[in-house]
Amino acid sequence: MALGPSTSAWRDSQKLSADAKVGPSGNDAFSFWKLQEEWRSRLGAAIDESQATAERYLFELYLSEKQRRPPAALGSYYRFRNFIPRPLRHWLNSAAIRARGHGGFPNWPCESVLLDFWRDWLDRALRSLDVEDGWHIGFWPHNARCCIVLTHDVESPLGVRRMEKMADIEQKYGFLSSWNLPLLEYPIDWSTVERLRARGFEIGAHGLAHDGKLFRSEADFAELGRELQRLAREHSMVGFRSPSTLRRAEWIGTMAFEYDSSFADTDPYEPQPGGTCSIFPFRLGSLIELPYTLPQDHTLMHLIHRDPVPLWHLKAQWIAAAGGMILALTHPDYMGAGEHLARYEEFLKRLRDLPDAWHALPSEVADWWRRRSRMQLCISGGQVVIKGDNTSGAVAARLRNHPLCA
Repeated sequence: MALGPSTSAWRDSQKLSADAKVGPSGNDAFSFWKLQEEWRSRLGAAIDESQATAERYLFELYLSEKQRRPPAALGSYYRFRNFIPRPLRHWLNSAAIRARGHGGFPNWPCESVLLDFWRDWLDRALRSLDVEDGWHIGFWPHNARCCIVLTHDVESPLGVRRMEKMADIEQKYGFLSSWNLPLLEYPIDWSTVERLRARGFEIGAHGLAHDGKLFRSEADFAELGRELQRLAREHSMVGFRSPSTLRRAEWIGTMAFEYDSSFADTDPYEPQPGGTCSIFPFRLGSLIELPYTLPQDHTLMHLIHRDPVPLWHLKAQWIAAAGGMILALTHPDYMGAGEHLARYEEFLKRLRDLPDAWHALPSEVADWWRRRSRMQLCISGGQVVIKGDNTSGAVAARLRNHPLCA
């Protein structure tokens, strides 16, 4: 496991932690489990300590400050990117990844360090309270076992033309999805977008363009971020994913979106490798972060040359067994036709067959996680009561019945 973060990294963490809290809720273990309020005062110090530990992973603070920024060399690559044929780009990216290697943490494709922490913290908390079991607010509405979210990044006009065919197949198996569009990279066929919206699909902002400029400097972020958020409001987009998943946690957390999905739970193959180690949503400043938790189609198909479906199925089963969020990130540009589309359909069949799974749009998950963070579970007159402005879908569950406690 990597060494601890630098002092400046911890200052970033504390700023984000303060911004992330809604009432008593943040990224601490008590808020993760949503335990009964009667225990809060007795667990005070342990709760505070748990937030610092969790955010070490969630905000990628186990990486150096330099590693938590987009690589400087990307600027040169993006200057020539559009002049390089796509197959050659894939080969160059694959060669760069092989040369870079992988430090071993976070493990890929499955990393359990944060799950282990949540479980161990709860065991210690129950022992300190001298109780065998207790109640918490279930992670997903209506007592769902896990959550499934389908998302897409649309890289080109070809991808736009393939959107509706992929959407047809998703609806066939009971899914809706979100489609993230770069707002200034190519002419967007907004009639296609509106037809998908009318069917219940979601549209998100995929930055302005794949040019690496958004996170190049604080001045660039201020200028380009302002334009990005203006265009997103104009097109009623409430979600964001950064182009190439480049990111600065302390900057993204200030953006006027309902949710972000620029982080993976673990992904050593992106231009900016790393991962939050989380298969659950969490707070990132004013946003809800929805990490993508399945390997990207582009990574599997073009960079490491593996059949996506077996690995997707393996990871989805692992996440479902832990009660987490299966969030897929695919590209209609690569996955939206021919044999690849047939393989995607095969995977959708497998997802459909996961029992007691909540099929949700990203905005629905973000809304649920935000509402859940504001709820309180109390024991009143021997009855378990969930309090909050909107507790629709909330279910009180026994801690020892959750798979993380098995």
